[in-house]
Amino acid sequence: MKKRILVIIVIFAGFIKPIYTQNEPKQAINICAIAIPVMDMYVVNYEYLYHSRHGLAVRVEYAPRLKGANTNGVMWAGVLDYRWHLSPVMNGFFAEPYLRYRYSSGSGKTRLNNYKYNVSELNLGLNAGFRWISKLGINVVIAAGYGYSIIKENLTPSNSDIEFTFTKFKNDNVTNTSLFDAPFYGEVSIGYAF
Repeated sequence: MKKRILVIIVIFAGFIKPIYTQNEPKQAINICAIAIPVMDMYVVNYEYLYHSRHGLAVRVEYAPRLKGANTNGVMWAGVLDYRWHLSPVMNGFFAEPYLRYRYSSGSGKTRLNNYKYNVSELNLGLNAGFRWISKLGINVVIAAGYGYSIIKENLTPSNSDIEFTFTKFKNDNVTNTSLFDAPFYGEVSIGYAF
């Protein structure tokens, strides 16, 4: 499935790009392909470049199978970025402030109790990166940043045993550690610019 998506993007890029050979790309859509096998997370990015150096980017993240410490859940996130490109094209370095909202919910059990959880997290931070675009429109983005987080956790019911289990769940594996209480922003994505 993952390989098919990449093959479809490459084929699509090969047919569409010749139409736009006269102009620099103003839009790009990417997937964070490395997040699928490493974190079991699906990430799609879209950017629109306007007034040469200014880009507006949106990102959607979905982690369908959070698990660990007898707890399961899902997570959705939306990110809004303003990208300032150092050159007047999409191809090259950029810097950006970002605003990300994540929401996770699920359920778990301890030795004595079953419980439900939901977590809301708002991140505000800065990010920098580089976009490389081939002549066919295939593009790769590498970016990293860090920000400030505001987190609200709800555990129902709540007691010390449940809180201990939930803390263990948040730190149980690389996916959970990078999604809970994590103001880090990273991107390694591939896609098509047009």
